[in-house]
Amino acid sequence: MKNPQHDWHNPNVSNYQNTIRQKIIGYDLIYDMMTDILQSYLTIDNMLIVGAGGGQELSSLGKAFPFSHFTAVDTSKIMLQAARKHIEKLEHPLHIEWYEEDLLSVVFDHQFEVASCHLVLHFIEELEQKKALLQKMADSLLDRGILFISSINADMSAVSFHHQLKYWRSSMLQNNLSEEHWLRFEQSFGSSTYPITLELLTDLLHDAGFSTVIPYFKSHMVDALLAIKEEVNK
Repeated sequence: MKNPQHDWHNPNVSNYQNTIRQKIIGYDLIYDMMTDILQSYLTIDNMLIVGAGGGQELSSLGKAFPFSHFTAVDTSKIMLQAARKHIEKLEHPLHIEWYEEDLLSVVFDHQFEVASCHLVLHFIEELEQKKALLQKMADSLLDRGILFISSINADMSAVSFHHQLKYWRSSMLQNNLSEEHWLRFEQSFGSSTYPITLELLTDLLHDAGFSTVIPYFKSHMVDALLAIKEEVNK
């Protein structure tokens, strides 16, 4: 049976937004820093949000770029409903095209200047599927387009992994999560959470066509990266 925290079609998944900040230390910084970085661009017309359910990216980016066009993709109807509710609080209504399906099955009629994929990759089990997702996002971006991506990255076979878990547990308990909640999270590794190393993720991004990869945030095993798609000489 799937862990309901990671079964995105289970009604209990709505609790995700209630605890994510207690799990991911500095969670809001991932999105705030992304928005700050993008402020150096005068205009951004089209943004692709992969794993848009919950609405954090749409809320953060929508406040800063209320006149941009957003394409929101997520396989979970429940999480997309949460996203719609989240952005109702914004002053300006956003122009959003919603897709309740897997990104790999979506065909776009244009490319994007910016894409984001936060806290999604580690829920994909097969390496080939991770590669396919990264390639699809690269193909969906214009040359010199930017991908913001964050995920849990670790080598579960390394001795240091157990130390990392210990320290992460301490942070979660200090953030008022219960021991039971922590144990469910710990047991998800290898059953519904499938991290890869940061080094491998960086290599996969390069292989997908991102010439520049820049880390911009880290908390325990969570890394956030900015990846720039290389310009193809024509």
